[in-house]
Amino acid sequence: MKKITLLCLLILSTICYGQNQLLSSIEEVDIGGGTWINSSGYNYEYENGNLISETDFFWNGLNWEVSGKVSYTYNGSNKVTVEVYQSYNSSTGMYENDERIVYTYNGNGDLSLIESYTWDTGAWVAESRSTILYSGTTLTGGISEDYDGSVWTNTFQSTVSYNGNGTIDEIIEEEWNGTTWVLEGRDSFTYDGNNRIASVKFDIRNGMAWEEVFTTSYVVDGNGNRISETDAFAGGGGGDETITYAYDMTALMSSFDNPFADDNGFEYLYEDYPYFNKILSETSTNNYRTTYDYNNVLSLNKAVNKQVSMDIFPNPSRDYVTIKSSEAIEKIDIFNTVGTKILSTSDLKIDVSNFSNGLYLMSIILDSGVTVSKKIIKD
Repeated sequence: MKKITLLCLLILSTICYGQNQLLSSIEEVDIGGGTWINSSGYNYEYENGNLISETDFFWNGLNWEVSGKVSYTYNGSNKVTVEVYQSYNSSTGMYENDERIVYTYNGNGDLSLIESYTWDTGAWVAESRSTILYSGTTLTGGISEDYDGSVWTNTFQSTVSYNGNGTIDEIIEEEWNGTTWVLEGRDSFTYDGNNRIASVKFDIRNGMAWEEVFTTSYVVDGNGNRISETDAFAGGGGGDETITYAYDMTALMSSFDNPFADDNGFEYLYEDYPYFNKILSETSTNNYRTTYDYNNVLSLNKAVNKQVSMDIFPNPSRDYVTIKSSEAIEKIDIFNTVGTKILSTSDLKIDVSNFSNGLYLMSIILDSGVTVSKKIIKD
């Protein structure tokens, strides 16, 4: 009888644990008058409490379509060792490699090297790396380099300084001009009475002086939940944004597998871990919001099975991307990762030189009415 009872308890605890997960999130855009429409979405999968995959979705106006996937591999200390970014080819129904990031740790278990690779003609090709520097176990800075196929070249370096109580005071960033390091940027930190980060001010070097660009300020409640964060740009030139957070105060975030864990020990260098209680939503004054779902996953769109041959190159790109399709294209909409449309065009050669570096989603509308989702990377 005792064995049966113990077995039942083990099964029940396993079931309950499996349900305590943040399974998906949806990002929406307010198109006016409080009318929210879907923009993008994410499904999260876990193993042993670690996030092992994040599937990205794009709303085509009627259904969710998969656009890409990020997969994670961990070491025995539950720290991520490899991230692989893949885009989804709707024509073949297959994921295609885009980027891989490899994390290496030193004997103290601290992150010591970050290496970035791109997928090119069937192989991973080194693109950049960052070496993290320590004095004992204290982070002192890092050096970033780019690889041109034969030689590693300096790009940026950062130097971290501390207050007397061990909190970060400043991070100074310098750019390599080919012969020497030149001051480029500075992050200055302030703290509240509990030594939580209250603000981070970013300056750029202008001649012999520092010039403020913007400051991010945080409001934290007594539990440690981030209530709001505000980006305020210097000079009142616009672009300010405030994000407010909503929580279920009856539940702890630590009770749920979630994608916010610091899985490499470096995630919250510039900000404190923001959630103590169960996060429900984030809403921005820039008319977008994110809602978190602990009960449901997003379903793939199975409606469109039309085989369309489509190629986007080069990808990643610094200047232009060209689209070749077996079917005529009516329109191309490009969205950033928060769901904001940044370009709408019918041109098949698109200038991305003015885009900020990062991931973008393409919604490609064919003459037949079919929508194909693609991911591009600006580097």
